[in-house]
Amino acid sequence: MNYTIDHLSNIADVNKITIRSWEERHDFILPKRSKTNIRYYELDDLICIINVKALLTEKIKISNIASLSYQEILEAVDDKFHEKTENFQIYISRIIRSALQYDRNLFDNTIYNGFLKFGLSDFYLNIMYPSLQKIGYIWKVKSKDTKHEKTISSLLQSKINDITHEIIETKRSKDIWLLFMMSPYIFLDRDNSHFIPLFETTKMVKSAEKKISD
Repeated sequence: MNYTIDHLSNIADVNKITIRSWEERHDFILPKRSKTNIRYYELDDLICIINVKALLTEKIKISNIASLSYQEILEAVDDKFHEKTENFQIYISRIIRSALQYDRNLFDNTIYNGFLKFGLSDFYLNIMYPSLQKIGYIWKVKSKDTKHEKTISSLLQSKINDITHEIIETKRSKDIWLLFMMSPYIFLDRDNSHFIPLFETTKMVKSAEKKISD
């Protein structure tokens, strides 16, 4: 999958001029060129710039980041996560990466730790909501590729099932499941061939409600 500099800029919230300056000053995140000499970026570049954005918010200088490989940058983000950082961008970068790489373990681990650390409201408003907005933009760019949305849809459905089961077993507050009930509604601004249709989302909610009631 190929991306333009506009795509990278919009998804990572990094100015295009800044991205070009990294290329010119640090030979960092270099675009490829098509047979017709059009500049483009690949999936690894997209994941890298999302990780770079997270590290920049940790006050790490771009000159230091640019000296690392893509894998080392990814590991630096994960190190910050395991250090229990309160930086929302670290969590957002991991959630987006889980969607792009179809990584359920990464998704589950980030969700679980983020929820415990920030609580329902802050986690949803500051991490899950912006993550889903960015993932939605990625899907819009690649509208013919349904794999990312199917992956996250499946993960959300699985998480809903897990949480409703936990509510039933532990009789915890029903408020906890609102995070994962609300999330699919962000997907309703696109046609049914790609996003979760309204009737499917409603079925998910009703099914969870019935399990809790029973």
